[in-house]
Amino acid sequence: MWECPSGHDRVTCRARKGAPTVAETMTYAFLILSVITLLGALLAVLLRNLVHCVLSLILFFLGVAGHYFLLRADFLAAVQILIYIGAVAVLILFAIMLTRNVTGTEGPREVFGMKWWSGGVIAAALAAGVLRAVINDPVSQAGSSAQANSSVAEIGKALVGHWVVPFEAMAVLLTAALIGAVVIALEEVMRRR
Repeated sequence: MWECPSGHDRVTCRARKGAPTVAETMTYAFLILSVITLLGALLAVLLRNLVHCVLSLILFFLGVAGHYFLLRADFLAAVQILIYIGAVAVLILFAIMLTRNVTGTEGPREVFGMKWWSGGVIAAALAAGVLRAVINDPVSQAGSSAQANSSVAEIGKALVGHWVVPFEAMAVLLTAALIGAVVIALEEVMRRR
């Protein structure tokens, strides 16, 4: 076994020996996860087959979960995997399998419609709003020394304490969206008959 010369710490010796440091390993992991995330997002938007799009979306969700693990937000990573990959993506796949023309062979499609610029303006406005919120956030101004308390117990206390009204409003909104989707699907079924 190779021994470190006296007066040097193990990190310096590993770096001299050729082994990557922890920071280098985290940087490599971040770059690999970023490529996976971007590739999944681009493929989900650009592919014509809807099933392949959903599988690419699952790849994107896995990349985001990996970023959460890198940030040591294990609870969020687990929620990302269980909720988004396990439930939402499977639900989307199930819904797509019940529709027609999922292969994307129904003919040529227009990549940019007549109103593509309005979508770009809305996306830019949303991005500017999110950027403004992040810049003005007191946590981001506190610097990297501030540690967030994100244990599962603290998240649970916050959800049933301070954030109970928005949490319940989101539950009602999702229920209303589910009922709306059922009504739209029933109208389409009735129209076919």
